[in-house]
Amino acid sequence: MIWKYYLPAPLPGPHERTALEDIFLVPEDGSSGRESYWFTLEALQSFTGGTREEKLVRLGDDDYVISDHMDMLIRREDFDRAELLEWTKTFLRIRFGDANPILAEASGDEVARCAPTTSEVDIKHRSPRKVKLVFVHHKTGPPSFLPEEVLADDPRADVRTLWLGDDPAQNPPATLFDWADLVIVMDKRMRQITQKRLKVLGVKKRIICLHLPEHHDAHDPQYLHLFRERIGVYLEKLGWVTP
Repeated sequence: MIWKYYLPAPLPGPHERTALEDIFLVPEDGSSGRESYWFTLEALQSFTGGTREEKLVRLGDDDYVISDHMDMLIRREDFDRAELLEWTKTFLRIRFGDANPILAEASGDEVARCAPTTSEVDIKHRSPRKVKLVFVHHKTGPPSFLPEEVLADDPRADVRTLWLGDDPAQNPPATLFDWADLVIVMDKRMRQITQKRLKVLGVKKRIICLHLPEHHDAHDPQYLHLFRERIGVYLEKLGWVTP
C-alpha cells in the first residue's frame, strides 16, 4: 500500500544524521480517516528517553522495540534520511501488517492532511481575536528573556511560557497546550523534546521553531529585533492581524 509521509523538520541534506525524528503517515486507502499516524524513530544517541544504557536495556536482544505510543527505538547510534524511511517501512510492516509498504512524500494539499496541526484556513477564520502562544523553554540555565515581556505591547498575542526538562516522565499537564493556538520553541532540540511530550499527552498542535539560540544576551537589541520579526512573520503568514 502507498503511504504519504510528511517530515515536520526534514534533515537539511541526504547525508545529515540525527538520533530522533518524527514522521507523519497517511495510508492511501483512507483507513486513518482525517488523522495522520504520528511515528517517532529514536536511536541510541537521542537526548530523550533516558540514557544510552537505559535504551540498551529496553532493547534487550532485539534490534528495535516499538512502544504503545508508536515510538520505535533502534539499535543504531543515529540515522540519515534514507535510513529513516527504511525503518519507517519496517515499522509499517510490524505495526500495521503491510507486507510491502511504499512511501511517497506528501506535497501540496496532501501536507495539510498529514500535518498534525490546525489547518491554516481554520486559523484565518479565528484571526479577529488574539492568538494564544505558548513558548516552551528548556529548564537548564537562566532564561535569556521572557516572551511575555518582549511581546507585551503586541496586540495580536496572548503569551504564556512553559519550562521543560529532558525527562519524558515529567510531563506537564495538557491544559496549557490545549489552550494554545501555536506552540513556539527556539531551536530544533526543544522542538523534538516538545513533540515527544505532546505525543505522550495525546495533544496535536502546530510547533513553530524560530531557529534562535535558547540562551542569549537579553539586552542584545539585534537578537530581540530578530525574535520579534520572526514572530511577526509567522503571525502574518497564518492570518493573525491586529484585533
